[in-house]
Amino acid sequence: MTFPAPYRARPARRGDLGDLVALLEARDLADVGYVDQAREEILEDWGLPSVDLERDTVVIEAPDAALVGYGIVLAIDPSVQIRGIGRVHPAHVGQGLGSSLLAELERRARLRVPLGTVSPFRLDVAEQDRAAAAIFLAAGYRHVRSSWLMHVALPVEAAPSGRTLPEATSLRTGTIDDEPKMHEVVEESFRDHFGYEPFAFDAWREWIHAAPGYDPGLSVLAWSGDRLVGAAVNFGSDEGIGWVGDLGVLTPWRGRSIGRALLERSFDVLAASGHHEARLAVDTENESGATHLYRSVGMSVRRRFDLYERQLAGA
Repeated sequence: MTFPAPYRARPARRGDLGDLVALLEARDLADVGYVDQAREEILEDWGLPSVDLERDTVVIEAPDAALVGYGIVLAIDPSVQIRGIGRVHPAHVGQGLGSSLLAELERRARLRVPLGTVSPFRLDVAEQDRAAAAIFLAAGYRHVRSSWLMHVALPVEAAPSGRTLPEATSLRTGTIDDEPKMHEVVEESFRDHFGYEPFAFDAWREWIHAAPGYDPGLSVLAWSGDRLVGAAVNFGSDEGIGWVGDLGVLTPWRGRSIGRALLERSFDVLAASGHHEARLAVDTENESGATHLYRSVGMSVRRRFDLYERQLAGA
């Protein structure tokens, strides 16, 4: 790992968590003027069964040992895509750290790409971080997508068209025993979405159980008879912010307001468990009409992230 002197780099360690939270919070304050849930973001990534901190992460240390940069490479199925995250403390921008961090993440990503093949390497950045975007463009990346982080205050009052269950469909909260069917619905629902990667059940279950705030009782399931046709896999937090992690409805049951019913019941469940806000992330070009649905139940855009991509060959 080569970084501009006097900075040095090494893989992240579990004990770095507090310092990395402070780094990401400083980045948030510089970008948007408020702080998001950095701790949960880091732990969710570290909880992926495919992540090895020694192999997949890098932190940048200043001469006083303060952590001023962080990056991670995420690869569930490297033949489909590899995702990356890179952040530099705003007080250390302009020192060449961003370009060095990107080069190091690319090196690590190439090691995950199968030999003789090419995979897209994708990194996102807050829309306000124009310095990072300029580094990506100069390195040959192109902007391919954007996503919104949306939110709504809880509890949410029922809209006139809401709270009506589709005919022959019932809703209930989830249990651990429901997880295999929840996984099947999520996989099938997102199969045609941009960036979809097959996620084997055992690995998916290991990840959600390691994720901060996961409780199967926060998830909401839609049933048609004894068949699960839709699911909202939800997460809580000690900060009172609940997350609708994955919301999917099987294709034959779409267009029947099941997605809306799942979302509204999720708001109720999260509010009843003490959460004052619900959030979710959504592709701005989602073809299922999700962005319209989320706005129709009172959600608004909190911030936007832009996704950049470059094709990498295996090393």
